[in-house]
Amino acid sequence: MTLQRRAWDQQGSAIPLSLLLGTALIVLPVMVLVLTLPAWEQRAVDAQDAARTAARALVTADNWDDGVFAADEAVTQLEAGDGLPPADLTVTYSGSLDPGSSVTAAATVAIPVGNVPGLGFVGQMHYTASSTEHVDSYRDSST
Repeated sequence: MTLQRRAWDQQGSAIPLSLLLGTALIVLPVMVLVLTLPAWEQRAVDAQDAARTAARALVTADNWDDGVFAADEAVTQLEAGDGLPPADLTVTYSGSLDPGSSVTAAATVAIPVGNVPGLGFVGQMHYTASSTEHVDSYRDSST
């Protein structure tokens, strides 16, 4: 009986190892993903809103310079309203304001790759959204 009892005492248990590996390999990555997904979604929506707003402001302007200024102002207001750092969003414009043509605004936003508890956001990837607006075909081209 003593021999059997000693063998049983030395077997140990896999429960602590299972808990450790389960936490490290399953719970932590899922937690990082859950904490990061809302930031990804919000930044993607910010880029789409910025592109749409900028294209609309540009296409309704009297000339290209005024349109770019109005679009930049609209994007700045959007950044301030959403709490987006200005360095994280860039907008480029293309096209012309000639009647019947199109104007495109492309907004690129920096998105954090992960949100690690205790460290905050880490890494960075970029997402670009674009919006194209048609210039009115009956627009007065003399302005």
